[in-house]
Amino acid sequence: MKKIGLILGVVNTAAIAAVLGLFVYTKVIYKHPPITEKKERAKLVQGEKTPLSQNLKKATIAIEPITANLDPYTDSNGQQKIHYASIGMSVEIRDEKEAARFDEIKPILMDRILQALSKKKFEDLNQVQGRYVFRSQIIDAANEILGAPIVTEVYFTEFLLQ
Repeated sequence: MKKIGLILGVVNTAAIAAVLGLFVYTKVIYKHPPITEKKERAKLVQGEKTPLSQNLKKATIAIEPITANLDPYTDSNGQQKIHYASIGMSVEIRDEKEAARFDEIKPILMDRILQALSKKKFEDLNQVQGRYVFRSQIIDAANEILGAPIVTEVYFTEFLLQ
């Protein structure tokens, strides 16, 4: 009986050590690589290197500025802080012939942008990485609505947080 208790104790200790080690590694030691402008631009360049896209003339379409409330948060004093964002942007499409198609989906895209913006926190958009993530989300949403990778870049012409 003493041997079984000893074996169970050793197995239990090993299992707890393994779980604790996994937790320490995933939460403390391992850090996700930061999102950088260089990496994001490299991803976009990879997508542009298809033979089809080399013969097309790109176009830039201005989108009217958007103002939206950001996701509110409670500070350390228990008071709710409300912020808003005012964002102006232009969208680059891979072919100027697709401009009419993009104009058709613009209201849907604006709605998606407003929905995404209202879920963002001030701290997220106040960092460069957060803005690149938001830019990527806009590109992904537009291309999802269009059903093809037509939007290649989003340029922020105005980015005001308050």
